[in-house]
Amino acid sequence: MNAEKKAQKERIGRGVLGALLGALLGGAVIVFEDRTAGTFSPIFGVATAVAVFQGYRQLAGGLSKRGAAICVIILMAVIAGANQINCTMEVIETVDALRGRDFVEVFGSFEKIPEVREIQSWYQGHLLVLYLFCLLGSLPILVRAFRKPRARTKAELDEILLGKEQEKDPEQEREKPELQGTLYPFRKAWMKPVRVSAGGAAVALLVALVALMMLMPRLEERFQIRLEFGMILGIFLSFIPLMWISLTITRYCNVFQILYVRAAGRIWRVNLMKLCRVGDWETLPPARQAVVRDDILWELENILNGDLSACDSGAVTELRDIQAEKEDRWSWTISYETDSGSRKKLKIPKGYPDFVPVMGMERAEGPTPYRWLPGLAALVLTVVFLGGGFAVDRWRASQNEGDAPARDTHNLPEEPALPDIPARVPETATEFVISEIRFQIDREFQYSRRRFLDGKTGTAYRVYTQYGVDAADAWDTLTSHIHTDDPLYDRFQAVYSGEDLLAPLGETSRYNIVSVYRTDGTICHTAAALSDTGALFTLEAEHTQAGQSLEEVLANLMYTLNSVRFEGPEVTEENYQTKIHLSEIRNCAYMAAAYIKTDHFGHEAFVDVYVPYSDAPIYASEGRAIRTEAHGLRVYASIFPGENAKEVVEARQQVLASTGQVYADGVDDQTYREDLDVACMLTVYEENGQKRNAVLYAESMWEGWYLLREITGLPEQIDEEYLPLLKELEGIFGLTMPVLEQLGE
Repeated sequence: MNAEKKAQKERIGRGVLGALLGALLGGAVIVFEDRTAGTFSPIFGVATAVAVFQGYRQLAGGLSKRGAAICVIILMAVIAGANQINCTMEVIETVDALRGRDFVEVFGSFEKIPEVREIQSWYQGHLLVLYLFCLLGSLPILVRAFRKPRARTKAELDEILLGKEQEKDPEQEREKPELQGTLYPFRKAWMKPVRVSAGGAAVALLVALVALMMLMPRLEERFQIRLEFGMILGIFLSFIPLMWISLTITRYCNVFQILYVRAAGRIWRVNLMKLCRVGDWETLPPARQAVVRDDILWELENILNGDLSACDSGAVTELRDIQAEKEDRWSWTISYETDSGSRKKLKIPKGYPDFVPVMGMERAEGPTPYRWLPGLAALVLTVVFLGGGFAVDRWRASQNEGDAPARDTHNLPEEPALPDIPARVPETATEFVISEIRFQIDREFQYSRRRFLDGKTGTAYRVYTQYGVDAADAWDTLTSHIHTDDPLYDRFQAVYSGEDLLAPLGETSRYNIVSVYRTDGTICHTAAALSDTGALFTLEAEHTQAGQSLEEVLANLMYTLNSVRFEGPEVTEENYQTKIHLSEIRNCAYMAAAYIKTDHFGHEAFVDVYVPYSDAPIYASEGRAIRTEAHGLRVYASIFPGENAKEVVEARQQVLASTGQVYADGVDDQTYREDLDVACMLTVYEENGQKRNAVLYAESMWEGWYLLREITGLPEQIDEEYLPLLKELEGIFGLTMPVLEQLGE
């Protein structure tokens, strides 16, 4: 019994390696299928489960309960990882706020964006179904692994004990087969160079293909093409050399159960697993090897005597009339006559010491050399397939010159620049100050919260500002409305198409205007001016060709761009937390402009918020929120995603309720202006044993993003400057807060 346990001992380290290789292959197939076919095929979950368990079993030499548990852990991890990769790539491709972002940056960190929720919910359901099918594929294997061994009968135990007695007493007579022969078992160490060279090449190719699939969005951005049919076909064909290399390992190295015997002047091929359920000769103790040797010779003797075999079909095969076909440094290729009279080829790896199938062939006398040529050939084929697919996609893109690049790019396609656009000077203009940037716009336009409306033509304008950006970030903003997957998308055109993307505008800034045309007649313009200090002023306009001419809208945009004056500081990652300052532009004595991070533009930038001035502002959420206190007033400000301002205020109220006692009778019904998309709520809660009156106020800053302010009175810190500060704050925010005013009376 101990001998049997040793014979069945598995190599866990190698098994884990085999399971990981199977997991990589299965995970790559799941990613590849989702990225190319775009369909949901849970059958690949079954295939991945089989690949993991079979990979473990092949290299470990067996599958125990411990091995099955290891495989389950690896399988769960790889399925979750592949599903998360698919979800991340889908998010990058479909969510505007993350379009063009780096894969590693987005992976696992997009849960707070509302547009992601539907995609993430679908992939979570996808993951559950994949796990279900993995369970279905694993169940038969797990049943075999965890099934209790059959209880031995008394006769079997007697036979085992008898064998032990014979081992203890070598002098005791034991019936031996009359037939004598030489056994040639497989030695794994002799094929290790082949296993290392082929396995290393397979892993390298697999990792390269998976990395390429994840980097496809970057390649599309870099080369301005949509990698579709050609590249997908190239990746699919690249799995052929990968599988070819993987089969090399199986063909040359995973023949532990095959043993060759020379007896009665003939050569026999013995499958130990089918003959006596032995998977590897080398793992057997000497006593067990002697028993198996006798079993083999008994079986050969029965065959030669014409008796019926009690073994499985294919357990023993006689190699009749062997003829040499081919020989290299790693294997012999022979042919032999089958029972039906036909001839069949057989490749025998040179892992059998002192064995030679045909006289004249080279005898195996030591480990084989490394076999790098197939790996290099597979690499060349992979490069050829991928290069061909890439060339096909570039050729297809060249046939569609009117189409825009699939992703926002940093290089415009060659096209003639439009003529200089004359600025339209209105009869009267009004100067506005937003985020310490001055600009002018036609006084006839109706203004409301960064929005302007030309009442005569119906053209809508909207202002955005950013700090700490460069030319590449400015181009990301300019091309943010180019969505080639939109069925209404037609084309886009830029005012300036030079190599540097942005044209000079005055002495200290640069600009460009990108126009996106839609098949329904709508035109969306994005005009941007970038200062030398990294401040970006963006003005968007949307109109129909029937409502207002293109030349008029471009002239309005050029007038405003020419009037832009940047008066704020230079803001960078290194200094943004120290740039809080009293706003001289607004003639403030108490309120200060501060800067917080945001990445909703598709790149990391800074936006300004107004808070009470403090020498020690507190930043939170990795610089995406700020809190200051002064003269008994505390303001918390941050940017949140949401469907509307009401939802953002309610979400903040729930946060307060979860961290302290909120008085139900102290929460007023919120005020919500749907036309302006702003919301306000008064709440009373307990903090460190004291009641706090707080006003929650959210206003729309960009589409789907809101600036939330939590304004709280601190009675124990109120001084004579509390009311002047509060009045200045109310003037900037456009609020009236009687509850907080009463605290200072």
